[in-house]
Amino acid sequence: MITWILGGLLLVWCLYNRFKEGGRVEGEPLAMPRGTVRAFITVLIVAFPFGYLIFGEVIPRYLVNAIFIVVAFYFEARRSGEEKLKQIIDEIKSPEIVELDIRKEKKPLYLPKYTVRALLIIMLIITQTIMFIKPDISFQITNTLADLLLIMGLFMVGASFRNIAKSMDKKKIKAEISNMDASLTDIEIIEKIMLREPSWWKKKGKNVLSIIMLILVIIALGMFTLDWNIEIISARYYTLSLSESLLLLINAYYGFRD
Repeated sequence: MITWILGGLLLVWCLYNRFKEGGRVEGEPLAMPRGTVRAFITVLIVAFPFGYLIFGEVIPRYLVNAIFIVVAFYFEARRSGEEKLKQIIDEIKSPEIVELDIRKEKKPLYLPKYTVRALLIIMLIITQTIMFIKPDISFQITNTLADLLLIMGLFMVGASFRNIAKSMDKKKIKAEISNMDASLTDIEIIEKIMLREPSWWKKKGKNVLSIIMLILVIIALGMFTLDWNIEIISARYYTLSLSESLLLLINAYYGFRD
């Protein structure tokens, strides 16, 4: 319940800022600041075990795994190489404008810089404190090796698709450069490449993927809340439910992300 209350408050806050004047961010999922969907997913998952902790219930194994994954990814995530390159070019041309743009840049969930990271740390500290106060809290028995192999396998699948997409984009860029005017400087060539019309995938595809992932995570957490354990794999040493498999898709999604 705590997760849904927190998620609802964040959703109302984001929608309020999204639809007010100047709140729209073109080219990003739901026209919100870059990283908002990722931050929303991370907060939902990290907050979800609170209900289990408060009522002393067994915490499902894949919820614990998901917390490690989303927190590690969120703190590791950095600005993409393309954004860094654009900033370097702009810095060379006009440092004052770049400094102003950075200050005006909207952060995930329309919150100040580092707010989401601070919130995650606070929630993790609260979780650990509750576990210290209630030492009888237990975790669902898990086949750690099988879980690890599945997590790594899905991440590698996502990473493979990402590498294929990057390889195709690299070939396209090389072809475009070979057809450009030889008198252009390196900076001008880079600018032309970065200002070219983006593909459908860069314009819409990544946004659609982010929204689908958000919907799947909400469905998975909803199934955990309602205790709908629909098993899709049931073996002697390993079981997997539909809700757990939906959470596992986060690994493929993060492997695919730039």
